[in-house]
Amino acid sequence: MLNWRKNWMNLAVFILPLILYLNTLNHGYVLDDFSVIKDNYIVKKGLEGIPEIFKTHYRHGYGFVQANLYRPLTLSLFALQWELAPDNASLAHFFNILFYAICCLLLFKFLNGLFGEDRILLAFLSTILFAAHPIHTEVVANIKSVDDIIALSFSLLTAILYLKFFEKKKSKALLLANLSFFAALLSKESAVVFIGIVPLVLWIFRDIKLKDIIPSVSWMLAPLAVFMTMRFSVLGSLSGDKSIAAIDNLLMAAPSKAVELATAIKILGLYLWKLIFPHPLMNDYSMNQITLSSFQDWRVWLSFLIYAAMIYLFIQMRKNKPILAFGLGFFLISISLYSNIFFTIGTSFGERLMFMPSIGFCILLVWLGFTITKTRFNQTKLSKAGKLAIPIFALAAIYGFKTIDRNADWKDNFTLYSTDVQNCDRSARCHYYYGLGLMKEKALNLPNGAEKNQYITQSIQAFSKAIEILPSYSDAYGQRGLAYYRSKNLMAALSDYDKAIQYNPQNATAHSNKGTALFELGRYQEAKASFEQALRYKPEFVDALANYASTLGTLGDYQGSITYFQKAIKLKPNEANYYQMIAMSYQNMGQVRQANIYFNKAQQIRQQNR
Repeated sequence: MLNWRKNWMNLAVFILPLILYLNTLNHGYVLDDFSVIKDNYIVKKGLEGIPEIFKTHYRHGYGFVQANLYRPLTLSLFALQWELAPDNASLAHFFNILFYAICCLLLFKFLNGLFGEDRILLAFLSTILFAAHPIHTEVVANIKSVDDIIALSFSLLTAILYLKFFEKKKSKALLLANLSFFAALLSKESAVVFIGIVPLVLWIFRDIKLKDIIPSVSWMLAPLAVFMTMRFSVLGSLSGDKSIAAIDNLLMAAPSKAVELATAIKILGLYLWKLIFPHPLMNDYSMNQITLSSFQDWRVWLSFLIYAAMIYLFIQMRKNKPILAFGLGFFLISISLYSNIFFTIGTSFGERLMFMPSIGFCILLVWLGFTITKTRFNQTKLSKAGKLAIPIFALAAIYGFKTIDRNADWKDNFTLYSTDVQNCDRSARCHYYYGLGLMKEKALNLPNGAEKNQYITQSIQAFSKAIEILPSYSDAYGQRGLAYYRSKNLMAALSDYDKAIQYNPQNATAHSNKGTALFELGRYQEAKASFEQALRYKPEFVDALANYASTLGTLGDYQGSITYFQKAIKLKPNEANYYQMIAMSYQNMGQVRQANIYFNKAQQIRQQNR
């Protein structure tokens, strides 16, 4: 009977995620999907690009010179997907859903092994809440965030195998555990918190003394050392590029360490609130959606007292209430990575960051349900736990409806931006993204005319709102300049490009777009200088390479033009115009035979692309 019950529970925790996220299968690419997949020239090489992926940082294929992320296993998955079905977002969404279902299955297995067969209902209901929680929509509905899913899946497998090792003392389990942990780290750095989670598991549920746990768990340092060595060799340091902009993490704008700490504590409280009441959900919480706070803000002290109470209960309840202690410990350890208290990360707040900590929250919620309804923790039958099961399933149903509804917002960039800007009106980045959606998703897909001009005008208004909120927002100036350029107001465009460069001299896109505007004005030498600046900060910026090549050709440097078009071709081999321009340069040099080779190649590519 127990095996039958366990089998249908396994089936339920696997099927539920598939149902909840089925409506994302027809979605496209959103947000960072472009930089790590669609516009990443290394990923688009397919299997051929995987060796290069392991030798370069996370966004190298997008043209970034510096970065602080190294996630080769995730990028390799994207390369494999591209190899199987190039530019097929639906396939990638299918894999996200499948991996999420597997992750939920592993979570159930982990909790079941942890709590024991007599508490299988506790493990099952905790997993159901986790699977349905709408705060996970950013992770599952956004292709790029499969890194969170894979990292957590391998981390859970690591913990399962460590439990097996301590129970059966089989060295094979220890070896597999550390291989799994290595795979988790290669997927996303956040897996490192399981160096704290695994000892927590053994300390609370197996009552093993820390002095006996540490020697065995210290084996986890071996895969961590290998990973950090690989990371160091690619990034040049353990941390990589340390520069963090205030638009990414508002704590960078704090006038003092006290304000920075107070705001970080307040944000920890906001994370709890979003887990309890996940509405509204947004893709961005940057300046000034969340504001800086001092210790005079009551929300700071409320958050501090709640977390202090959680720490106190964790310490006090390990022996008497191990499930409560574990839920608290899991939550506190995993959220510490994103707290911005112990070290500063690249963002101040993100719903996706709650993917791992929400496990602890769901355990605590179900534990509370057992306690309030006075249901025995060793009750294994749902039929005899109605007082508990009915409210938990009702909550899961509410979560599920919210999840399905929120998924629809992640269909494409414009849908996401236009929906979220209504809720994050104080966020500079929300208005910036909305402006991008109006210009790229709407205006550029229309023929010249009144409707197109209207969308461009609306995008200018959105970028202006972003600049009003954050006057030093370089990217917003740059994109507003591009909108002015597309409305044929070249002087206004140049003014905004200069502002963008003033606030961020390394803004390669602004340098390149300025060069394009100068070229149209016939100021070729100035255009050349602008493109050179763009390539200085982003050497593999394909648009800047092609525009620089065109400028050199216009100035009569045909050999230089050929050289830079060939560099562009390495990054974008199926662009017929690049071959056409090389052919024209050879023709101008009087090399007819070479010109014909490239003319023919251009024609061949155009026929293939029809």
